[in-house]
Amino acid sequence: MKNLLAPLFCAALLATATDSFALTFELDRPGLAFPKDFPAATRTNLMAVLQRPDCTFLGGKGFNSDTHLKYGGDTLALNLFLDALTKCPGLTLSMRFYRYREDEKCDWTVQHSGIREPTHICVRVNLNSKLVKLDDLAVPVTMGPRLPDKP
Repeated sequence: MKNLLAPLFCAALLATATDSFALTFELDRPGLAFPKDFPAATRTNLMAVLQRPDCTFLGGKGFNSDTHLKYGGDTLALNLFLDALTKCPGLTLSMRFYRYREDEKCDWTVQHSGIREPTHICVRVNLNSKLVKLDDLAVPVTMGPRLPDKP
């Protein structure tokens, strides 16, 4: 009986592993996974930002509802990209700085999870970029929560 369980277990693992690889996909144009109830105005504005002509879309990958998009462009293009994201209604923007490998051709990336946080976009600036000058990077203005009304 033990000799029969090992091959069955291995077959089950291989069958599920094959299915999980099918969930990874390449993107040849900007796109994100949106839930059905995602606000239409936010979707429209966000897709317009992701397709800005002053930024070069370099490709992307997806896994289930998680998306990773790569972009090329100079500091001005990134500043305009970030500013446009802040104008998308209901969207939360965060920024991170990351030293991508030299062979990773991008100046910044966009990360999004359509299930966990569909209204959150994370822009990761490549610290190895030859085009993005941190001295000229304009991090968007952030507003904290409103102060409580005076009693």
